[in-house]
Parts: sequence; C-alpha cells; structure tokens
Amino acid sequence: MARILIIEDDYNIAKKSKEELTNAGYEIIVAYSAKEGMEKLNTEKPDCILLDLVLPDESGFKVAQEIKNLPEFIDTPIIAASLKHEEIDKHIAAKSGITVYIEKPIDYQRLLFHIQDLLN
Repeated sequence: MARILIIEDDYNIAKKSKEELTNAGYEIIVAYSAKEGMEKLNTEKPDCILLDLVLPDESGFKVAQEIKNLPEFIDTPIIAASLKHEEIDKHIAAKSGITVYIEKPIDYQRLLFHIQDLLN
C-alpha cells in the first residue's frame, strides 16, 4: 500500500483529502504545517506528497525545494494543490520540483488519476 503525506493547513481540506485517498486504498499521513510535514517526511517515508502551496510557516514552493534537496526524496512525486491560478505560479512550481500542479477546489477524480499515474 502506497503512503501519501498530505501537508495542508486547512483542516477541512486535509480531512476531505484523507477520506478520499483512504477510500482509494492509500495509507495517509497528515501534517498541518511545513515544519510538521518535514518531520513526518523523515519518519514516515511517503511514496507521494500532496502539498498546499500556502502554509502558515513556510511557502509550499520552498518546502518542495527542501524535499527535493534530500537525496532519498529526489524521486518522490510532489503534487501541489493551490488556490493560486496564475501561470507564473505553475512555472515556479515546476522550478521548485513539483511534479503536478492542481488547483483548489481539488477535483479528487483528477487527483487520483495523477497519483495512480505517478506511482505506477
């Protein structure tokens, strides 16, 4: 069973994402800040990361860069979920090591398609 780390400060979005992904057969770990996310990254060793780009303690772009700078996570896919819909944000996301950029509100069918595609 693949493990997915959700780093999302909005409790309702984190809860809904956890429900949807658990129902799809994934093991879910949730962190509500960048700091907690980085701690859980190292202890839980996820196969994929769902990352909010606007966190209270750090930019999601910076978190993605920090994750990609860790040798054991260089190939771990990062899916960014954001309310930011500007092309520049998508460009920055790609430069930060983010594999897939999806907009909020999250389309869970689309999210599951991306996760299955990235993990196979």
